Amino acid sequence: MTGSVRPPVDLDRIRSRVADIRAGLEVLREYAARSDQDFLGNPEAIRSARYEFIVVVEAAASICNHLCARVAKRAPSSYGECFLLLGEMGVVPEDLAVRLGKMAGFRNLLVHGYAKVDNARMLQIMRNDLGDLEQYLTCVEAFLRAHHEGRAE
Repeated sequence: MTGSVRPPVDLDRIRSRVADIRAGLEVLREYAARSDQDFLGNPEAIRSARYEFIVVVEAAASICNHLCARVAKRAPSSYGECFLLLGEMGVVPEDLAVRLGKMAGFRNLLVHGYAKVDNARMLQIMRNDLGDLEQYLTCVEAFLRAHHEGRAE
């Protein structure tokens, strides 16, 4: 029976990352509510939003990697692949997994500077796509409830 026991999911670790995501989303939504001119004309707001965007995507990926390791027993090679694996596992809908993978790609642009980041595009993502992270959290929470209830205590 020992061989069939899954390694425990670290709920405290996941709760901490969820809190990071929620705090970051709050900041990003505050910036997204500004006018284009107010946001895009404020270098400090842009720097802050970039940082928060990186934090929320990295926190989402941290949850993703943890679930992949503990539940799927796989190690994705990238953040994008991680979200796709969660789609395959049924943790998130596959279309959401694809969108989260694209968000991870945008995070890579912010971190690595592969190309000049279009701040207007970032503002559009902040206005239109942050709900994907909320949906992600809802899916993860539902999965964890089902996963946790399915385990013998």
